[in-house]
Amino acid sequence: MAHCVYTTEQEVELLRERQVGVVHCPNSNFSLRSGCLDVRGLLHCGVTKIALGTDVSGGYTSSILDAMRCALHTSKAVCFKNDGQHYDPLTLPEVLYMATMGGASVLGLDAKIGNFQVGKEFDALIIDTAAPCGNPVFDLFENDTNKVCSYTLPLN
Repeated sequence: MAHCVYTTEQEVELLRERQVGVVHCPNSNFSLRSGCLDVRGLLHCGVTKIALGTDVSGGYTSSILDAMRCALHTSKAVCFKNDGQHYDPLTLPEVLYMATMGGASVLGLDAKIGNFQVGKEFDALIIDTAAPCGNPVFDLFENDTNKVCSYTLPLN
């Protein structure tokens, strides 16, 4: 299922019971002003197959990095709708998971792709941030370099 911005409690229960995957397309949702998906709410209700999508028919970019950024912003926007109730916005590790293993899981390909486990197909891009190009796939600030940054994700 894509978007799932306006699902009812009964629909969310069906998603959980039938283990249906949801593809969150935050750029498209903002561009079309269709709403903000409460990913944390879906996770809390037991919907665990959630991926990020770019949906360029409604959004303006095919960049998964932009989808990750928009998902973080969307999650923070959902905080505003909760009228001061405690709400934990999505974290970078959660959004990275949605962009990688989440997508593989929703497509039923998590045994073949989605991470760097031995035996899986290589499903990644190697990007030279110093290469000249007219339309970079991600933003660099003036003082940024192409040095590699590492971030260790906790394994569950």
